[in-house]
Amino acid sequence: MARINITIPDGLLEDVDRTAESIGTSRSAFLQEAGACYIAQIAEEHKREQRTRDIDAAIAHARTVGADVTPGFDAVAQIRRDRERDGA
Repeated sequence: MARINITIPDGLLEDVDRTAESIGTSRSAFLQEAGACYIAQIAEEHKREQRTRDIDAAIAHARTVGADVTPGFDAVAQIRRDRERDGA
């Protein structure tokens, strides 16, 4: 396990120590868990942002496809014809 040396404001260190003591853990264990939780939070935010970009791209693509569809086109009937043609 690596050992590091960091600088943090006195007030934050007091909060860390008080909170660690209140939950019965060491400062080191508390900061390890806090770091792991923060990393997981950032990873989840990145996944959520990527899902939003993917959804936006899919919507934009659907709009371009929809713009090429002839008015009155019956998609359900076309799907049925395709299934019959493919033997499904």
